[in-house]
Amino acid sequence: MKKADMVLMNGRILSINRDGSRISGQAVAVTDGIITKIGTNEIIREYMGKETRIIDCQGSTILPGLCDAHCHPSISASTYSGCDLFGIYMQEGETEDEIIDEYMCRLEKFVEAHPDDELIRGTGWVKGNFTGDRIPTRHDIDRICSDKPVILESFCQHNLWVNTKAIELAGVDENTPDVYTGRIFRENDGYPQGLFNDPEAMALIKDNVPGYDFSVEKYKESLLYYQKEHANKYGVTMVMDCMHSDNAREAYRQLAEEGRLTIRARGVYLAEPGKAPEQLPEYIARKGQDDSGNDFRIDTVKMFAEGMFSLVEPYEKAFTEENGLPEGYNEPLYWNDGEFIETAASAMKAGFNVHVHAMGDNAVKQSVRCISKAQQITGLTPGNTIAHLMLVKDEDVAAMAEADIIANCQPRWMVYDSDIAGMLPMVGRQRAESAYPLRRLLDSGITVAFGTDFPVTPPPDTMHEIQCAMTRSVFPDAPDYEAFKGKVLGDERPAELYEAVQALSINGAIQMLADEYTGSIEEGKSADLALLDSDIENTPAEEIYKIQIAKTIFKGNVVYEKK
Repeated sequence: MKKADMVLMNGRILSINRDGSRISGQAVAVTDGIITKIGTNEIIREYMGKETRIIDCQGSTILPGLCDAHCHPSISASTYSGCDLFGIYMQEGETEDEIIDEYMCRLEKFVEAHPDDELIRGTGWVKGNFTGDRIPTRHDIDRICSDKPVILESFCQHNLWVNTKAIELAGVDENTPDVYTGRIFRENDGYPQGLFNDPEAMALIKDNVPGYDFSVEKYKESLLYYQKEHANKYGVTMVMDCMHSDNAREAYRQLAEEGRLTIRARGVYLAEPGKAPEQLPEYIARKGQDDSGNDFRIDTVKMFAEGMFSLVEPYEKAFTEENGLPEGYNEPLYWNDGEFIETAASAMKAGFNVHVHAMGDNAVKQSVRCISKAQQITGLTPGNTIAHLMLVKDEDVAAMAEADIIANCQPRWMVYDSDIAGMLPMVGRQRAESAYPLRRLLDSGITVAFGTDFPVTPPPDTMHEIQCAMTRSVFPDAPDYEAFKGKVLGDERPAELYEAVQALSINGAIQMLADEYTGSIEEGKSADLALLDSDIENTPAEEIYKIQIAKTIFKGNVVYEKK
């Protein structure tokens, strides 16, 4: 018998397999990057030789390598090298002008510290801070920086706030027609006001301002930083990057070819309303060309069902009146059913699954309906996913379960915090407090996978995800803890520990079609492991946020170690 290269001893294995059964044990043997045996310390000692590396877990939990099944690592490049606008929220008594001054103060400091930058990027501002007539404009930024383009991304990645120089360089003006999806906010004469909402409007800036996208080399540098400081640090060994540029895609491919990835990464091709008939043939022709074994693959077509929340019942009357919207206002869906079904079915026939952004219950309803129909047409189901699921009708939960559609959820959003408070005026207390119905999804038998949506909600800490799923309440490290401590979102029963671990490991691998070789601690699978610094099963749920990753192991190699 060949001796193991590494063994983990004196631990407590917590892993769930595909059928939902628990895998337990004290120790794991790893040979040539593969898990060769799990069991008691005594059993594993038989696999130890003179050259075996022995890791004493000292009673701590051994988890599978964790999966962040919906995030944006490449977009986080702008958080590493741009102006940080995160963490500014409207406080009681504050005005929109005061909030803008806070953002501009940060921007001014960044511009002064980076005099040689030809283009200024930033990310993290919150559009929800502006619910009245006063919204961010190009003139706000112009008073800080007018001689070079400034492009500021909102924390949710659905809005750009830009200065006049960026608008001019993009060639956008009062004659630019309105877009099919999204909105160009305009001044009275039709000239852009400086705010561009949702994909097609944002693309007018992103695709046309020279130098906006990072180079392949810059993305490679950023992704290496991300996997060390954010993924592996939190026990993550597999991610799905749910929207990225061509340069970012090439950066992933090159890093995989060079053997420099310490995560398995999955990408997407974006299908846009009105453009999908031209885009899909290109994606189908490219299929496989961007892949590098199982380290980087693109098996998914991403779709947005909506921009802002498309709801079954309209927005609250007081909200629409305050914002000058017509009575009974609702946000539109991006696709009609025919286009949605045709796009999803065409992608499935070509060997892709679909991953749909849907938050409002009307967008969720359409997504369930159209994915189900596309699956009936093609006979294909693996990996089709609806992400976010803020509001969901009971009948659509049942339909998702019947159609075997995966639910991708963000546990950090499943808490009573500033975001929920911001929803109250829009959708009312009853709907807001029934948001993110994790228990209903779990009890229906739906495969639930977790994602952080990083950098939307930093940091991408997997222990935060587990705690939020188990408590539905903010924790002391949250930026708005003092304002919301003790408040619980809704009255549904939170997740159990094993359910959270399952959603963070094997179910993420199922979503990314990788469960045959990763996602659980089973013999014959890749040795992707996350060793905690304590026993999570004997840690109170409200203290899980304190747990840290002691070691992350990827393909049998220690790729992160807590100092």
